[in-house]
Amino acid sequence: MDFSLTTEQVDIQKAAEEFAKGEFDPDAALDYDEKQEFPSTIWKKACELGFVGIHFPEEYGGPGFGLLGNALVTEAFCRQDSGIGMALALSDFGSEMILRHGDENLKSKVLPVIAQGKALVTMAVLEEGYSLAPLSTTAKLKKDGYIIEGKKTFVTLGSLADYMIVVCQSRSDDPHAQSVILLEAKVDNLEAFSMGKRMGMRMVPMDQVSFNHVKAPRENKIGREDKGYLQLKEFFHEMRIEAGAMGVGIAQGSLDRALDYGGKREQFGKTIVNFDAIRNKLADMYVDVEMARLLTYKAAWSFDRGRPD
Repeated sequence: MDFSLTTEQVDIQKAAEEFAKGEFDPDAALDYDEKQEFPSTIWKKACELGFVGIHFPEEYGGPGFGLLGNALVTEAFCRQDSGIGMALALSDFGSEMILRHGDENLKSKVLPVIAQGKALVTMAVLEEGYSLAPLSTTAKLKKDGYIIEGKKTFVTLGSLADYMIVVCQSRSDDPHAQSVILLEAKVDNLEAFSMGKRMGMRMVPMDQVSFNHVKAPRENKIGREDKGYLQLKEFFHEMRIEAGAMGVGIAQGSLDRALDYGGKREQFGKTIVNFDAIRNKLADMYVDVEMARLLTYKAAWSFDRGRPD
């Protein structure tokens, strides 16, 4: 079996690595991290070069390189800097829900502006207690559209996003009867509050969002009525693969730094990389990273072929 990437995929990987090395300045990254600030300038440049939304089809503003292409970019970015890499990877969080389940109007309206760097999107799913069914946030269908009431927690980019995808309970008699609704984040009666300082993912604002009689037009429903729970399960399948790419990139970056340090640090007249204990540890790290990479690539490859096994 040939496990090699295609020429096109190798070019994507190389371009992402070169971009990250040139733009992810360590001092700027530290500043973003200390301030818990989203790296907007770098995000804009990444969008201009087509890295954000790289998995979108051409008709929706992307080059159509699929989930594997997206995983290659995410891995390369996180390898250079985990904070900036995760921030860029999450700048289109939830767009896959529109891509897989939205109608043509929603896809044509939202996906191109995400790829062009004109809008951030996020998804509001979790609530206190972390249960995904039933949800306390409700969406009631009226004559003029939906009325949303409730509260979500751990909403990435909640205070910055231009679009917010909200998963709501649509019926009380079935815990899995949920609907997914797209909101413009600046709508009336939607408020986002920072959840404070955190240990990790500090460049991605994490917010608590409240919905107090928020109105959404009927055409903003993503997918089928009452089928949001099933759509969410499919969405998480895809996101787990992207999260795997983040982890592989961070692990490879750690290995890169360990190798660099081991080749410079001297003890007893020679670099520590020449000691068996250190060399064996680095070999084990390499094997672990390579296994994780192959699993992630295989999962993305399978997903792109419609067999998410």
